Amino acid sequence: MNNVLLDHIFPPKEPFSPPPRLRPHKATPPLPTAEVAAALSKCSWTSAPGPDGIPYSTWKQVNQINPSILLRILAPLVLLGYDPASLKSSNGMGLDKPGTPSYESPSSFRIIVLIRTFSKILERVISARLVAAARLRGLLHPNQCGSLAGLSTYDVCLTLTNDVKTLQRPCLKVSCLFLDINAWFDNVNNNPLTCILREGEIPPYQLYWVSSFLGEESSTLIFQAAPGTPAPVKVGAQQASPISPLLFLL
Repeated sequence: MNNVLLDHIFPPKEPFSPPPRLRPHKATPPLPTAEVAAALSKCSWTSAPGPDGIPYSTWKQVNQINPSILLRILAPLVLLGYDPASLKSSNGMGLDKPGTPSYESPSSFRIIVLIRTFSKILERVISARLVAAARLRGLLHPNQCGSLAGLSTYDVCLTLTNDVKTLQRPCLKVSCLFLDINAWFDNVNNNPLTCILREGEIPPYQLYWVSSFLGEESSTLIFQAAPGTPAPVKVGAQQASPISPLLFLL
């Protein structure tokens, strides 16, 4: 059942090309303690931890007592544009879908992915920088509201209402088209995304970090009688990552 679920939930993708030799990127802005604190402030105290079992409350207390600890770990990863494989292991909690007549099919289960809390801190730092760079270079649509800081569903509703009323004043007819996109995280592909970021002149350290982030992932399925062994994840971006929605938009 473990292998069947893995094959169903994580279908194959293109093989990962290992990154070139790690080297510091000279144009990388330094990572200040305020930026780390800002990333931590967005992390919920109640979020369940991943394989390391360390909750956000621990990292927040560590950063409050001695901010240099997290800074010394995170700063080299930002400078090198590298996301190590040790941070990309996750637990996939298998949950039975209610009302399912039979649980012999993999589609009868939902998987909730729990990743390492420390990894999420790094991902929030890179996400904030990548959003700023993408907006500056026109890689994000100006009307995109979801999955971006400072804009939400409320802004979408206000914009849509304004457009409809503006067109209705001269007695024009208005229609809207809504699309439901499935499996968006699963279809974040490393090679096309890297090309988009390179053509958009995204800073090299961000480009290399994203390429590193989308490879060498592993997950351990947690359910009754599961073997508890990690398996490579061969699909898109991690479901629970704070940077995955941004990568899909790009």
